Amino acid sequence: MPEYIFEFNLETGKAEEKTWGIYGVRYYKSDEGIKVEIGDGYRHELGIDATYWNRILKVVKDSELDKEGIDAIVKGLMGHAVPEEYIESFISAIKNGVIKPIV
Repeated sequence: MPEYIFEFNLETGKAEEKTWGIYGVRYYKSDEGIKVEIGDGYRHELGIDATYWNRILKVVKDSELDKEGIDAIVKGLMGHAVPEEYIESFISAIKNGVIKPIV
């Protein structure tokens, strides 16, 4: 298990530590740079490179797509890592700047 540099608990809707094993968004350092892990860290997870993650955050935060477009990303591509009951928490955290781009 990597050492996380940022963790957001999708279940509580808060940035907090020790989210492995529950649904969350986690940033960690790798040999290739910072990576993003979304999901429970066990069976239902998705890994994303920083470049693509930052673009996804911008699309969601700036409402570059309509609701159907955002749903296609979150429910379609990330559906197994972000269950339906946590989508609102996920979108809200992005729009409110709690989940930030990787610099």
